[in-house]
Amino acid sequence: MKFRIGTAVAASLAMLASLPALGQDAATVYRTKCAICHGDHAQGNPGLSAPRIAGSAKVVAVLTQDGDAKGLHFKQAKNLTPDQITALAAFVKALK
Repeated sequence: MKFRIGTAVAASLAMLASLPALGQDAATVYRTKCAICHGDHAQGNPGLSAPRIAGSAKVVAVLTQDGDAKGLHFKQAKNLTPDQITALAAFVKALK
């Protein structure tokens, strides 16, 4: 019986970890998904070949193709909702 409960809890936690980050504002999404490579202020990181993205109007195009996560940023974008991607794009575009 203990094995079944432990397995159910582990499976539930795995499912929750793969869900989109619901309710996160754009700044939080940026900090958790983008800042590690592009920097806290989207200034870029030459050591990682991560370009400056502050002020960029291309975030939606870079993250998605026809609404689906794509390419280099697939891992970061795959669990974001279209609304989160739109908010993230507006947040990055507003950065100076």
